[in-house]
Amino acid sequence: MCISILTWNIKAGQNKEGSYPIIKTKNLNRIVDVIKDNKISIVCLQEVDAYTLRSGISIHQAEYIANRLSLVTGRAWNFEYIVSKNMKPGYFGNAILSCYPIKACLKIPLPRIKGKEDRSFLLTNINVNNLSIYVGTFHLGLRGDQTIQAQQIKNVLNNHNYLNKKMILGGDLNAKESSEAYYMMIDEGFHMIDAGPKGICTIECYDNYNNPKIDFFFVRGFSTHELKCRVLTIDISDHRPIQLMV
Repeated sequence: MCISILTWNIKAGQNKEGSYPIIKTKNLNRIVDVIKDNKISIVCLQEVDAYTLRSGISIHQAEYIANRLSLVTGRAWNFEYIVSKNMKPGYFGNAILSCYPIKACLKIPLPRIKGKEDRSFLLTNINVNNLSIYVGTFHLGLRGDQTIQAQQIKNVLNNHNYLNKKMILGGDLNAKESSEAYYMMIDEGFHMIDAGPKGICTIECYDNYNNPKIDFFFVRGFSTHELKCRVLTIDISDHRPIQLMV
């Protein structure tokens, strides 16, 4: 089996420093090119807008990326989307895209407690050549909400009996390696593996390569020798994408 998966906080299509391109789809097109050029087949996206004033009132970013991928790759891409926040108009949330059959299993809101924004967790089931795997994406909060929300995710997975499933969770932890939230994702309830790579910057790396890694793949049900993971040196948003090969 060879599956190539990407996780990426795309910052709602903004430029890395926070401005928006004049053509609102410019960075979305660049993201599509990265996915195509790296032969990605499943994508976990965070900070994805749908029909907002800031990123285009007529644009659902996950839908746009999926449709363009279908066009440029010649394969039918589908997506699942979860709302984290009502932008009035439009929404802000997370998405999973796949060129394999996909269906949503869990859409879990992660309400803010100390932070300023509600967050969310999306889990899908994807059929890869008759192999069933569960792929999830998350975007956790700030000011300590990370740990509480990581615990919520693991509680939900425990309660829904995903212990014996092949599972890949990719997303923005908003916390560093060795943080409480990090260990919550790895150890609490049932063990998951940090697929790596260790100690490589994923946030605002264009400004300081010593910045931490806060984006991760957590994996269960795969042997460690099956996993290859790398951070792509691409600065379209303020986060760099991570590619996992299984």
